[in-house]
Formats: sequence, structure tokens, C-alpha cells
Amino acid sequence: MKRTNIFGFGAVALIAAATFLPAQEPATDPDPGENRGFMAAKGRVTFRRYCASCHGEKADGTGPVARMLKVQPTDLRVLTQKNDGEYPTDRVSAFIDGREEVAAHGRRDMPVWGEVFQTSLVANPAAPDEDGEARAARKGRELMLYLETIQKTVPVKSDEEE
Repeated sequence: MKRTNIFGFGAVALIAAATFLPAQEPATDPDPGENRGFMAAKGRVTFRRYCASCHGEKADGTGPVARMLKVQPTDLRVLTQKNDGEYPTDRVSAFIDGREEVAAHGRRDMPVWGEVFQTSLVANPAAPDEDGEARAARKGRELMLYLETIQKTVPVKSDEEE
């Protein structure tokens, strides 16, 4: 009996779909100042795919995986509040792409998304010449812009209250 390689077929189908689907993104990385809403919306999709399992759909640190972790994920809605009212763009970027360790995560249990975002799995079909570094930078900016849009004023418990 001949065996069919289902995974090989799936990979071919995925490549074909990516090749023939209409482009969903502009050919160049848009200026965040001009397209912040568009980029933030793309960042929301990225967040739901890569971050929500731990950080939760609402980014409040209560994802389905959170209760199984030794250190609870950060409530990403209060980053601005915890940073004296200023959204910590550079610091958030460094956590996402892996340039900065997350002390609470110990040995870097939070995945280094910069490496994942460099792969062709997140390629922009409208920009076939985009290299891995540019791809990772674009995905990181989109994600950061989304996180900036969900910042809210939530009472933060002081050390005495906990």
C-alpha cells in the first residue's frame, strides 16, 4: 500500500496559496505616522497568534497557558502606566525581539519572536525581496503599535496591597 506524505502536500498547498493570494500589505513598510491604525490592526493579528495564549486575548496576563506558568505573564495593558505615563517603545521592542532578557522569565521562557519573525512564514507577499531582518522589524513595529493602542489606566496594586 502506497503512503501519501500529507505534510509534503500541505507545504505545497501553503506555498501555492501564499503565491497566488492577493497581497494584503503594502509593498513597502509604511511610515507608522501615516498608517498607525493599519499597522496596529496587523499587530493585533500578530498578538492573537503569538502572544494571547500566555498574555490573554485582552492582554491582561490571563491567557489559557498562564495558570501553568511559574511566573504569571505581564498585564500588557498597563505598560504606559508603569512607565510614568510614557509608552516604553524601545523596551517593549527589546523584549519582543529578544535583545533584552525578561527577568521574571528567568532563562528566557518567553519565546524570542525576532527569530520567528525573520522566517519566511511571516513573509509579506507584496514585498518578496524583504529580508528576514526587515520582516522581523516590521512585525515587531506592528505588534508594538497594537500594544500601544490598548494601554489603559488600570489601578496598579502597590507592594503594600499585595
